[in-house]
Amino acid sequence: MLCLKRRRDWTALAAASLAAATSGYAADATGVLVYTAGPIRVRPHLAVSGRYDDNIFYRPNDPAPGSTQSVEGDFINVISPGLNVQLGRKEHNYLLFDYTMDQFLYLDHDDQDSRDHSFSLNSKLEWKRVELEGSDRVQFLSGILGGGSNLGQRVDRTTYYDNYTVRYGLTEKTGVYLEGLFDALDFEGGTPLYDSNTLIGTGGFLFQATPKTSLFGELYYGQTATDPNVPFSAANPISVKSPHAEFFGGFVGVKGDFTSRLSGMVKGGYESREFSDGTPAPSSPVVEVSLDQKFSEKTSATLTYSRRNSVSVQVIRQAYTADAVTAQLAQVLSSNGKLVGSLSGSFENDGYEDVGGFSRTDVAYRARAALTYNVQLWLSASLSYEFEGYRSNAVIDYDVNRVTLRVALGY
Repeated sequence: MLCLKRRRDWTALAAASLAAATSGYAADATGVLVYTAGPIRVRPHLAVSGRYDDNIFYRPNDPAPGSTQSVEGDFINVISPGLNVQLGRKEHNYLLFDYTMDQFLYLDHDDQDSRDHSFSLNSKLEWKRVELEGSDRVQFLSGILGGGSNLGQRVDRTTYYDNYTVRYGLTEKTGVYLEGLFDALDFEGGTPLYDSNTLIGTGGFLFQATPKTSLFGELYYGQTATDPNVPFSAANPISVKSPHAEFFGGFVGVKGDFTSRLSGMVKGGYESREFSDGTPAPSSPVVEVSLDQKFSEKTSATLTYSRRNSVSVQVIRQAYTADAVTAQLAQVLSSNGKLVGSLSGSFENDGYEDVGGFSRTDVAYRARAALTYNVQLWLSASLSYEFEGYRSNAVIDYDVNRVTLRVALGY
């Protein structure tokens, strides 16, 4: 009873905060939701969600004979306060910092309560012909881990992402650029998964073929390293440091507005990989596609596709090729533009390199339907349903159904 009361108090407090913040400001919320001091803008934001998840531990729907682990569902309250700080203007020089905390409160499984913290910093600086654009993100996560790394339990982990690009305009139609990317995943010590980090350096050129489209080409080199979190022992014979993977490749592509309604980017190339100890890794074509189609003022769609290579966080010296596609359709359903419906789906096929004569394939897919009502620019409510499925011949298979009601305050 005390646990249930605590959850109701958390939800009631968050709902009261939303009501207090919006009461009396239906016409203009800028005095409450945006605080300005010279070139600095501060925007607090808050979201409250109620979610039912019918398989919180990502367990198989048909457990093995004799297994005591059955599928368990629960209702989860999610409280998400945050703060956004902007210096400068987005269309020119700016720094944009955002912090969000997600507090997960389980109704029946209070031992699974967790708290995530996400920090991000986006920046853009321009000097005559030189432009610097950067993106940084750090996340401290502690929830139940699903997907191909599914352990059926909470896993503390930290993710890092840094991406910086320097562009230099040679002429009005040509330019060159350098890009550096760092991406890392660090699990808590004792987790039977490998930490991983990737560092990539890219150099490219750009040519403006038409007023709205550009051709580009690029070459890149990178390394991916993995480290175990469990000490080597007879019980964990594979928990040894893996040789790092080296890769290099190149792309050619086009980006911009292809028609008055179609815009995006398409690039294709080839990547070669090998491990530092000489162990071969898959070399294959690589592709990235991102397209936005506006059918009308009320209907739009997006499509993305990527083919990339990566390294397993479960088995040393094992690489895989991932083909992933996502699509979304958005439709304005009301004459005032406030009610929006969306349908989206994604599919990913991960083909792992054979290790010891065993071939592994993982398939992940999602489908989502949502209705969002934008009460104001700063206040929205949404109802969504999501299905998530995972199939693998090496790790667990599972299905998850989720229904979420969410109210968000802030820009």
